[in-house]
Amino acid sequence: MKKVRINKEGYSEDSKKSVGHEFLGEYYKDIHYKCGKCHKKAVFTAQEQKDAFESRKEYMWAQRILCHLCWKKMRGIKKELEVKDLFYLQNKESALQDKEFLKSWLELLELYPKFGKKSDTAKIGMVKNALMGT
Repeated sequence: MKKVRINKEGYSEDSKKSVGHEFLGEYYKDIHYKCGKCHKKAVFTAQEQKDAFESRKEYMWAQRILCHLCWKKMRGIKKELEVKDLFYLQNKESALQDKEFLKSWLELLELYPKFGKKSDTAKIGMVKNALMGT
């Protein structure tokens, strides 16, 4: 098992204020888990933890639930949803009349929660209503 030294000063301000920050050990250690999407065995390596918590300033108690491949798919879906949301906000009337746009938006909205993310039920309902009206 590989170990990587922790630099507590590299943590985000929220992490530094959290309960338990002062009790962190001296090293990150590989964490083995099962992916919440595909159920394959995965490892949150000591180096990945260091990068996540110290470089990207992710919250120190955030848990990995997705393997790398499922995480990449989820991030891709999230980015596509951001593009769809922006298009909708900038083109509401035409977006609500575009059946293909609405179908692809709905597909993404329904797929996202399968990766452990919260379902946007209000937006799903709006898109379904718009599809019934087209």
